Amino acid sequence: MKKLVTTSVLAFATLAAAACTGGGEVATHKEPNADLIQDMMESPALKPQDFDTFDRMKGSSRLPPEGTVAQGHTPYPYHLKPEEAERALKNPYSGKMTAEVIELGRTKFETYCAVCHGYEGKGDGPVSVKMAVKPPSLVSEKVVGYNDGRIFHIITDGQGVMSSYAYQMIDPNDRWAVVNYVRSLQKLSPGSK
Repeated sequence: MKKLVTTSVLAFATLAAAACTGGGEVATHKEPNADLIQDMMESPALKPQDFDTFDRMKGSSRLPPEGTVAQGHTPYPYHLKPEEAERALKNPYSGKMTAEVIELGRTKFETYCAVCHGYEGKGDGPVSVKMAVKPPSLVSEKVVGYNDGRIFHIITDGQGVMSSYAYQMIDPNDRWAVVNYVRSLQKLSPGSK
């Protein structure tokens, strides 16, 4: 009896396997027969910049663990320390108002800064009319009084509603060139000394 049950189970398993494959040859199907477990057929992957479906307060992009640093990246040492940055940072282009540096600064300024600050640095860029908090004039006495390190720090770390531009202008030399270009705008502005 035991041998008969074992033989019957084996025969049933063989018939079931043959039925699944469509006979003696292995049939290739382009689509599955049935979606028994939906998540195995369609992965519930999150799109970039989306929220986590299990916790709406978390984004789909995971932050790296605290204290990690990307290879080849040096963290900005003056994050949220404007006074320290103002004292420590020295402009490598200080006094070098060459055509190449000014042209590089102008290109970067017109690409990233002029939208809010205007092409002459007066805080009247095309987007500024829609902003609740208007961007400051870069040719005002207040900004003229900033040293180069302070302006570089604001570009790098952001200030007020302005976010950091260190991710758009990755090379610090580009940001220093913008500082020199702002200085040239200040010299060209009427009423400047």
